[in-house]
Amino acid sequence: MRGGGSAGGSTHVLVTGADAVATDADVPPASNVLGITYETAAETWLGEVQSGPERTAVVSVGEHSRAAAAAPAEPTAAASEDLAVATAAVETVPEVADVASVGVLVNDYVSAWDDETTVYVDDFSALLDPTSTETAFRFAHALTSCAAANDARVVAGLDTADRPSYVAATFAELFDDVREV
Repeated sequence: MRGGGSAGGSTHVLVTGADAVATDADVPPASNVLGITYETAAETWLGEVQSGPERTAVVSVGEHSRAAAAAPAEPTAAASEDLAVATAAVETVPEVADVASVGVLVNDYVSAWDDETTVYVDDFSALLDPTSTETAFRFAHALTSCAAANDARVVAGLDTADRPSYVAATFAELFDDVREV
């Protein structure tokens, strides 16, 4: 099964390779950008995408998300209740294995935002140690399905260093475009 096209006719993109990250995909900009960060601090990720998109938000997952939760909110950060106009909003999910909470947050944002939306996942491989490959795959499937249902695209990285080749092949089935770096 391949993911469906979205975000102005663009497709879901998976970037694979040693140290691969979603930003290696070099996709056209969207008016809404949502990041799911496992390896990158929320503030760092927001700093890299701040100029350009009308709306930005990041779901910071794992150990570094605790620092994001403790940091004072930026003056431009929107309240969770007003997702439709979120600018530089930071949501936190402390446990990497809590894919359900991440999925709910992603759904909330992509269904509230109009116009083109790109959901970036910095590195799916961060899920493979605290969860099973099957759980990570199911999460990726739910994520791409949710995005497609809301005319959004997913751009994800998958660091394949120290991973069996079947892992990348399994994830690739969910994406229309697989780019190896």
